[in-house]
Amino acid sequence: MDSFTQKQPWQILAISTSFGIFVITLLVGQIFHATINRIEKVEDDYHEMSELKKRAEAADVAKSEFLATVSHEIRTPMNGVLGMLDMLMDTVLDVTQQDYVRTAQASGKALVSLINAVLDQAKIESGKLELEAVQFDLREIFDDVLSLFSGKSQEKGIELAVYISAKVPETLIGDPGRFRQIITNLMGNSIKFTEKGHIFVTVHLLEEVMESIDVETEPSSKDTLSGLPVADRNRSWAGFRPASKTEGPSDSVTLIISVEDTGGGIPLDAQPRIFTPFMQVGPSIYRMHGGTGIGLSISKCLVNLMNGEIGFDSIPQIGSTFTFTAEFSNPNEQQINGQSQSKSEFCNMQAVVVDPRPVRAEVSKYHIQRLGMHVEIVSSLTNVLSMLTNGSQTIRVVLIEEEVWNQDLSHSAVFTYKLKNLDHKIPPKLFLLRNSIGGGSRQNNGISSPTVITKPLRVSMLAASLQRAMGGNKSNDRNGEIPKLSLSKLLAGRKILVVDDNNVNLRVAAGALKKYGAEVVCAENGRKAISLLTPPHLFDACFMDIQMPEMDGFEATRTIRKIENDVNNDIQNGSLPLQDYANISNWHVPILAMTADVIQATHEQCIRSGMDGYVSKPFEANQLYQEVSRFFL
Repeated sequence: MDSFTQKQPWQILAISTSFGIFVITLLVGQIFHATINRIEKVEDDYHEMSELKKRAEAADVAKSEFLATVSHEIRTPMNGVLGMLDMLMDTVLDVTQQDYVRTAQASGKALVSLINAVLDQAKIESGKLELEAVQFDLREIFDDVLSLFSGKSQEKGIELAVYISAKVPETLIGDPGRFRQIITNLMGNSIKFTEKGHIFVTVHLLEEVMESIDVETEPSSKDTLSGLPVADRNRSWAGFRPASKTEGPSDSVTLIISVEDTGGGIPLDAQPRIFTPFMQVGPSIYRMHGGTGIGLSISKCLVNLMNGEIGFDSIPQIGSTFTFTAEFSNPNEQQINGQSQSKSEFCNMQAVVVDPRPVRAEVSKYHIQRLGMHVEIVSSLTNVLSMLTNGSQTIRVVLIEEEVWNQDLSHSAVFTYKLKNLDHKIPPKLFLLRNSIGGGSRQNNGISSPTVITKPLRVSMLAASLQRAMGGNKSNDRNGEIPKLSLSKLLAGRKILVVDDNNVNLRVAAGALKKYGAEVVCAENGRKAISLLTPPHLFDACFMDIQMPEMDGFEATRTIRKIENDVNNDIQNGSLPLQDYANISNWHVPILAMTADVIQATHEQCIRSGMDGYVSKPFEANQLYQEVSRFFL
């Protein structure tokens, strides 16, 4: 009996153990099964995501190709539209007809700008946007942009100004076109949304600003260009990464550019999405000002490509300040010295700026100093008389802010009278600095107001105004551009071949070149171009379309270059007599592409095929002139 009672627990233990093992086995099996299912699901999800990614990438490529194709197909007829309108302006039209043509031209250019913006966004999204690395003059770019917006700023009566630190190099290496695009986008927005006050662009070296940031105080309205309060530019770059002297190549230059305005500002709820593509601040803003909402998005991407950052500070009803950095290369001294430096006829002249507002006075001083003049700043007309009476230097020019002159017209008249009656001194020339083109000079007790210089100040405009007032007869071609008269002589008698399968484009290009004295021959395909450009021939240059039937521009150019190379070798070897080839031992006709494709790959292919340059459609007449004139100087 005792032995029976002792065996019973062992049976219960065995059963319990077996049951436990069974349960554990089931749990392990369940876990194993769930794990296998989970792995299979993850693998399925991975394959599905990979497939979706491939589809998305294919869709993105298809979208980019579609946009590039559509852009090309739109640019070609737009070249004909804008070209014919330009030729129409050269005919006899009455005032109303001229207004119609100008309106059509402005609409066409607006459409081209929209196409360019959309194509830029597509290239950015596909990672195909590339930057050039060419030498350029930074100050000339800002002069060009100021000229672009000068009409609108004068119409609105707002102050538009640029100040570039003396520490910023004259010449840099980078992409001037894309840099100009950023500046144009930012200044264009400021012009659009600013109705009073000012738009002020400043350019400094990054380290120059960072060294002085600790001593800067909160800006006050007295320290601004127009006297109106502005958004704090320090806050616009508050989120930038700390500057490091070890970053980038040793010859790199990092600029920090701020665009400050006194416009309506950006609503607080819209500020987080300001750099989102195709986003507008609000429907009312779109109806009032238009636009695609893509400019700031493109600008941010371009800044990133320049190893920079962009930020802003905006206060509703006060204004906005956008700041960005951009990295460029600093050319060596040999490259800089190789450039022709034109000396101003005003070099070492003494000038005085009369302006009680320090920021505005410094801007005027900056532009005048670019002419090589020595500049002093005073706050009143009385100070000028003191300098003339007591000073040992001869002051040749006095530039007076309009508000100083108009503050007390009787006092201004007395100042003018005293100036003309200085003992044994030649009175300086007086100039009035004015924001808008309205007003005109007023008479004060029989004494007229000084010669007016309308802002924004640019070195070319300033030099021309001084020359006219001081009797100078030297020509001052703006930004070194070739004047039309000399260009006409440059092209007169030149024989130029234009190759394009589109008859309208042929007429546009031929008409533009003939207007300046060139003899133009037209061809409709690459094969005919080869026959015409086979040495010996009398052509001085060729404009070649890219996409043509039978033979495209790339293949035609490669063939022409091969023929030229063979002829040159045979002449050098004596196989061909030199006199049979117009005594020319090195045949190479300049071939310039006319292309509606604006992607970098097309431009690179132009160079690889042997072309000497390219003009993008729709082209303007001056683009043809500038490109072809390089070979005749």
